[in-house]
Order: sequence, then C-alpha cells, then structure tokens
Amino acid sequence: MIKSMDTSVSGLRAMAGKLAVHADNIANAASDGFKKSRTILAETEAGGVTARVEKVQEPGPVIQETSGERELSNVDLAEEAVAIIPTKAFYTANLKVLETSDQMIGSLIDIKG
Repeated sequence: MIKSMDTSVSGLRAMAGKLAVHADNIANAASDGFKKSRTILAETEAGGVTARVEKVQEPGPVIQETSGERELSNVDLAEEAVAIIPTKAFYTANLKVLETSDQMIGSLIDIKG
C-alpha cells in the first residue's frame, strides 16, 4: 500500500507542476514575446512520475506596426484550456488513490485494534 501512496504522491506533484505551467502560460498569453512552456512527463525507476518543464521556442505571430514589428506570445489559449481537462482528471485520480489507501490503512488498524 505504501508503494501506491508514493506513486500517487509523485503523480500529484507532477500534475500540480503541469497545472502551474498551464497557469503561467495563460497568465502571460497577452505578453509580447512570451514563449510558452510545456511539461514533459516521464516514469521514474520507482514507478512514479516526474515532470520536466521546457520552453517552446517557436515564434509567435508578428504584427507590423508603424514603429516596426512586434512579436506576440506563442500561447494558444484554446490549446491551454483543453490541456487542463486531462491534467485535472489525472490529479483527481491520484488523489482518489491516496484517499482509498488511507481508508484501507484505517480499516486495517481498526481490525487489528
């Protein structure tokens, strides 16, 4: 049971990091020249999940102005909004595993006590 809890905690941390990246991208979507970040999830040797953040260097749209060119952010708000949905579901699933493990440990203690 402890292994399942460790795995779920690593999943919660990874999903919290992923949500933070989405929030940062959304918050800076209107900032000129802002480059969005992406979270890369990977399995650890212990069976958990780790999150690595990397910048997406593709340029944003360029607007011609009288004073010159201006590059906008490369954040797509629709893409970010849609990506939050499975991230939230994964977070909730890991939280449910922790709650279930906690209930099972409580039941075992009640049986032994």
